[in-house]
Amino acid sequence: MTALDDEYPGDDQVQSGSTYAVGYKRPPRHTRFQPGVSGNPAGRRKGTPNLKTILEQVLREQIALREGNVTKKITKAEAIIRGLVIGAMKSDSRSQMTLFKLAEQVGQFDETPEPFRIIERVIVDPRTARRDLFENGGDER
Repeated sequence: MTALDDEYPGDDQVQSGSTYAVGYKRPPRHTRFQPGVSGNPAGRRKGTPNLKTILEQVLREQIALREGNVTKKITKAEAIIRGLVIGAMKSDSRSQMTLFKLAEQVGQFDETPEPFRIIERVIVDPRTARRDLFENGGDER
């Protein structure tokens, strides 16, 4: 127990109503948060979509795309990417730059390392390795 614990009554005494000192970390009972009442009544309501959710919904919406005589349904996100690729193919430098940045972010340019095929163990005698290194023009340490 600390000195502050001795100064203030415990929670069991507060509930019984015997003594209660208002002060540091002891707000008056009528100003405490009431059970079931929000601490931020003007805040965002539950279930209200945030910006990320709205953007995802809008980009998933379907639109009709006509290629020649064929009409097919694609998402708005796909339509945007198709427009970006078409602009890049027409030598639009901004479209090209945006397309390459997007491709880099999704990992299009990541190279997969080749798997090891042979694992070798080489044992080198340090005395002969140092002499060979010196003879071949390397600096001795």
